[in-house]
Amino acid sequence: MRKILALVCLAACSQPVDDKMAVDAASTDADVVFEAKDVVLPDADVVFDAKDVVLDAKDVVFADADVVLDAKDVVLADADVVFDAKDVNFADADVPDAVADVPDSVADVPDDAEADIAADVTVVNTKAGCSDGTREGFGDAQIFPTIAACGGAWDQPGIFNMPAQCNRAGGNDGVNAAGVGCTVSDLCATGWHVCYGKDDVVFRNADGCAGVMTGATPPVFFTTQMSSTGSFMCASGANATNDLFGCGNLGCDFTSNPTVKTMCAPLGLSSHDLCKGLRNDKGCGDWCNHLGKYPGAPNSWDCGSDGDKEALNVVKSHPEQQGGVLCCLD
Repeated sequence: MRKILALVCLAACSQPVDDKMAVDAASTDADVVFEAKDVVLPDADVVFDAKDVVLDAKDVVFADADVVLDAKDVVLADADVVFDAKDVNFADADVPDAVADVPDSVADVPDDAEADIAADVTVVNTKAGCSDGTREGFGDAQIFPTIAACGGAWDQPGIFNMPAQCNRAGGNDGVNAAGVGCTVSDLCATGWHVCYGKDDVVFRNADGCAGVMTGATPPVFFTTQMSSTGSFMCASGANATNDLFGCGNLGCDFTSNPTVKTMCAPLGLSSHDLCKGLRNDKGCGDWCNHLGKYPGAPNSWDCGSDGDKEALNVVKSHPEQQGGVLCCLD
């Protein structure tokens, strides 16, 4: 009965009515006044003598026993409608009780909603630069729109041109925060890459590493794909695999040497031999801000056992601590 009521009322209410206009209806018990654009049909017994109601029902959809009406296409032609309307109340409400079960007939909507949510997440992550949607340095994306510092972990060694292998699910807030099966690239969002080196960084941020500690929790080191041929002499190429170079406040600041400072600028921090500048167990000197200066902090960076090939062997654990990678917009 309610669905018949919904059909007729939706059709009637689809016709333009001035705010003060009353539409006459023949009623056995009461006059029915149509006054508001929205219809409330409370739980009431409403009787229709609808034998003379003519419906152009080509746009009426019946799905799963629920009736969905595109009311603008329902036509009442020369219809005599009889209402036992003493309990019918037309008031300013947005959701007619009579069509409360309509959502059942559009069960496909959640699939579309999931697609929209996924698209929204991709947009958010792309703007953040980090695959998990959160930055751990260069924290203000409006000030630093093309460079981001992304914390996290990975267990696939190396920093050079590593393709994403865990569907970019890494990052300290990612669904694969432990970085199982992940590379350094899995910490960067789609459309971003681990910054290639000094030129890439200064191109994305004219002030280089300045601003990297915005939003960061020290101590942190964020590596690029830059390495050296030894002795902090930044370089690229097959022989440049010695140490890591990046931004942050953890590691060895080599900029007191003007020669290597110029070669690596704007990068000013290095992992040093076997990442001892980032660890607490390798006997790094006091000139480095190494992890030994932070009692109780576990070692997160592991550069392997070859003192000339740290850039090929580095992995990182403890995704919430001690940084990760610098990501640059493609």
